[in-house]
Amino acid sequence: MGLTSETKTTEGRVRDARAEDAGVLYELACELARAVGDVEPPQGAVRERLLELLEEPRARVFVAELGCGVVGAASAWVKPDLAHGDRVVEVPMLVVSQEYRRRGFGRLLIEAVKELALASGASLIELVATKDNRSARNFYRTMGFVETEHVALEYVGDLRETS
Repeated sequence: MGLTSETKTTEGRVRDARAEDAGVLYELACELARAVGDVEPPQGAVRERLLELLEEPRARVFVAELGCGVVGAASAWVKPDLAHGDRVVEVPMLVVSQEYRRRGFGRLLIEAVKELALASGASLIELVATKDNRSARNFYRTMGFVETEHVALEYVGDLRETS
């Protein structure tokens, strides 16, 4: 999509995820789940979803890394949006390991997402943060995001049941 596969700074870099990143992405997903009071995902499922995303042309998974390895990640979807009449980039996950926060890795990941949005012709980037996650919400505001009046709803019933 025109996005460079690697963005560097003196502190680290962002690159496209690879299949061998599955283990550290699982650890980051668990850290995120604990931080927002969610259930940790099964390890095998994270690997399966990563492999699916790597094959999906509208999806990207970025990782932020230092010499010590991966310290953060973001996943993004470019999706056609009838409500806006164009494309929107959705960011289902953005996480930086606790010990590496406030060092510019979240900013690098958001910059990679913004480059993807520009290259894709998207007019909007959407992401969700929990109400109680004030530090994430503050970070997103510093990156130019605004909180909207939208209410996010999740279906928690059994999808196999019929009405």
